Amino acid sequence: MNQVVFITGASSGIGYALAKELAPRGYALALAARRTDLLDALCKEARRAGSDAIALPCDVGNQAEVKQAIADTVARFGRIDLAILSAGIGGPTNAADFQADKFQRLMQTNVLGVAFCLEELLPLMRRQGGGTIAAISSLAGDRGFPGSAGYCATKAALSTLFDGLRAELKSAGINLVTIEPGYVLTPMTESFGKMPFMMQADEAARLIVRRLERGDRVIRFPLAASAFMKLMRILPVSLFDRIAAKRRPIKTQTT
Repeated sequence: MNQVVFITGASSGIGYALAKELAPRGYALALAARRTDLLDALCKEARRAGSDAIALPCDVGNQAEVKQAIADTVARFGRIDLAILSAGIGGPTNAADFQADKFQRLMQTNVLGVAFCLEELLPLMRRQGGGTIAAISSLAGDRGFPGSAGYCATKAALSTLFDGLRAELKSAGINLVTIEPGYVLTPMTESFGKMPFMMQADEAARLIVRRLERGDRVIRFPLAASAFMKLMRILPVSLFDRIAAKRRPIKTQTT
């Protein structure tokens, strides 16, 4: 039986690129996103490439919709071997006019959306004897930057959540993978202009699939951006604050 992959945020960006990369490799695909017209088109393309693919309308910020999407996947395929939790949103955080509702929206999708998936996936994978859950975080989670503090905070929370759960779940045969990309060119980032160490979405998808298949637990890329963010993380607060005060606000992306 072909392995079954459940992907959230599949209608665009990295999730879309991952679906296109996996389809000709013989995986069965359960593709979840809010935009059903784009999902339907992607499913048709995946089927032409040889994949058994289904479209699942789902807003990951809605727990009932997440529960239904995963139930529909199991009803169709019987199991989920790999879940790639790619759905995410970006948005600015204005320190001079901080609005909790905007931060709540980021948290609802980027953190709780993953948590809703975990609540359904973990019992399922325990029953079936194991599986892999990969979530797309970001290098932006390494440290908060002016203009994107809320987004950075949600990605830091996601990476920390997976760090804390990973060892505990290993004994159950459940592998957690944290994916932390830098800038990836997607329809949502095209308006950002020049982005440092930018990668194409299909290039990022190939890298992610290759490293998932070899069993990596943390996937950070590209190397130069990862090294830069590790340096930012260890800078003393006084030095970091001086650097941050001189920088233009960093733009964030929908993953």
